[in-house]
Amino acid sequence: MFFNTVPFLWFLAAFLVLYGLCPARFKCWLLLLGSAFFIAYGSIAALGWVLLFTAVNYLLGICVQRTERPKLVLGMAVAINALAMVTFKLSNVGVLGVSFYLFSFMAYLAEVYRGTVEAELNPVRFATFGLFFPKFLQGPITRPSELSGQLDKPRITAANIQKGLEDFTLGFILNILVVGKLGIFFKEGEYWSLARIGYESISTELAWLGAVVTSLHIYLDWVSYMYMALGIARMLGFTLPENFNFPYIARTVGDYYRRWHMTLTRWFKDFIYIPLGGSRNGLARTVVNVLFVWLLTSLWHGNGLAPKYMIWGVLSGAVVALTPLWQQVIRRGRGRHPGLGVLTLSWLPILLLLPISWFFLREPGSGFNFIIWGMSIGLMIVLERLWRTFVAERFQVGERLGSSPVGKLWKALVSILAHIWVVIPMVLSWVVFTIKDLEQLGLYFSRLFPAAGASAGADPTDFATYLKLIWPFALIGVIFCFPLVDRLIRLLKRSRIGAWIVSAILAALFWYAVYLLTQNGSDPMGYAAF
Repeated sequence: MFFNTVPFLWFLAAFLVLYGLCPARFKCWLLLLGSAFFIAYGSIAALGWVLLFTAVNYLLGICVQRTERPKLVLGMAVAINALAMVTFKLSNVGVLGVSFYLFSFMAYLAEVYRGTVEAELNPVRFATFGLFFPKFLQGPITRPSELSGQLDKPRITAANIQKGLEDFTLGFILNILVVGKLGIFFKEGEYWSLARIGYESISTELAWLGAVVTSLHIYLDWVSYMYMALGIARMLGFTLPENFNFPYIARTVGDYYRRWHMTLTRWFKDFIYIPLGGSRNGLARTVVNVLFVWLLTSLWHGNGLAPKYMIWGVLSGAVVALTPLWQQVIRRGRGRHPGLGVLTLSWLPILLLLPISWFFLREPGSGFNFIIWGMSIGLMIVLERLWRTFVAERFQVGERLGSSPVGKLWKALVSILAHIWVVIPMVLSWVVFTIKDLEQLGLYFSRLFPAAGASAGADPTDFATYLKLIWPFALIGVIFCFPLVDRLIRLLKRSRIGAWIVSAILAALFWYAVYLLTQNGSDPMGYAAF
């Protein structure tokens, strides 16, 4: 049962009424029963698995706290959860929410080991933490410290109910009215699908429009879900951690992914990257740590195995690891100012590797497109770190120019180039998520970059036709890449009339979205199977 369906709306309305009438001492029980029903409606098997893993981790948490060898028990406990996740990935079996709640359980075990939280002895509270339905399908990945205190005393206030209802409504409207429209370019069977025309027959302009639209589609699919998830939790008296913070305003790829799915990034940082040594042990070790974390991130996303992609990942890591040595050889004897030609040559391995990586794509069901995506992102983050180490920190052009007019112009130029550096590769990376056939992906990229392939045969009017169809929805997607709507709503709500205007607009759009939903149905939310 997904949030963007009519059955869920009936479930949510009935549950909120029961929750409001339920005495405080029984609310945790009702949350557990409601969450179990929510999961079982989507999949009885999913409910069985989550109950099994909940019981196992409940016992493991107590063992970690009470044993005389907590480190050994923690290792065994994490291995059990990791083995379960790997088994699901290798068998290419999608079980609703499995990665999200297993990551939450592993975070819980690690925090019990570190002593930051006590092992939960109440099985009902622990089960409610694991099954809590607002976060079950797609996160956010929560820590026990973020929910345990709220389970005892949820803050059910008029302000929270109103804010939660507004957030849920906004997410619902976005998902039904915008996300579905943005998905038509690459949706199988859709009349306007670019695949129906044939990627070899589209113009370069239309290919780039498709890349931008699919990146907005993926982003808004996530963001609309998070609005709904956080809104539902707030109506129930809970505050969940934010998961997106406008990643497209980032100036580095690293910052982009600190803003994208923040609880997942935080999990890998706290429980993988920092324990490995982070950036404390020199550049080479940092490079290895970054690549390893992003390899794990990509494996978390995908299902199945394909050896050729693993070989690609190993070769990519080797290129990144050897690039600093290559640079030293190229720059030897050139002094502190090697010149543009030498600088370009020194970055040649990575400059060649990144475009090539975008031509790899998943086989249906293999999930190894995520490995390609993860390693590519890791390489870009490493590239940024190498740039800071070998160029930015060495030459310090901005610091030398200071606050002079030339210095201000330089900083503005660097800021613009930094945003371009982030946005264009991210847009291209989402194309790799979307097209399922390697040959078709090659054709698509030959249209994105006509010099890389044939450019004849395209309809010169196709861009105008598709732009006329999609521009209102793409514009809304671009607007939601910036913190404009949230600020506008807060500004309007400062006055009573403005608050009524916000409520009236949201109510009208909500019921229009419900009407369309009853007529056309809904698409499953993209990341629910993780």
